[in-house]
Amino acid sequence: MLSSRGAKPLISVLLSLLFVLAFVLPFLQYNFLAGPLTPFDKVQAGSIRFGLIFGLGLLWLGVQLFWNAPAEATKLGMAASATIVWLALTFFFNFTVEGFGGAVAFFVLMGGLGVTLLWTRFLADEINF
Repeated sequence: MLSSRGAKPLISVLLSLLFVLAFVLPFLQYNFLAGPLTPFDKVQAGSIRFGLIFGLGLLWLGVQLFWNAPAEATKLGMAASATIVWLALTFFFNFTVEGFGGAVAFFVLMGGLGVTLLWTRFLADEINF
């Protein structure tokens, strides 16, 4: 007998973590991939890094669109993914960058309000699975 709970939210969270790690891990950074210890030039290093990031984002989108699951499971997976990406942006972005650091900080604050609204919906008592 199959479980009534799907694995879609867990897979969504896992793909979101991999997406964030593709930005953050030191061995996937542009300077390391194009460094003297690797056989890649600058163009190959950029295409490896951003190809992996784009591929993980596309895989996450494919899971959200084409995995047949209940609507609440899809919404929960998307809310958890948004939370992970928002927290990563909050923790790892350098907001002291001249020119656009303040604008990014503003939109991170607005994203935090959005994440709060998403979780308020899921922590309400009216949802039935």
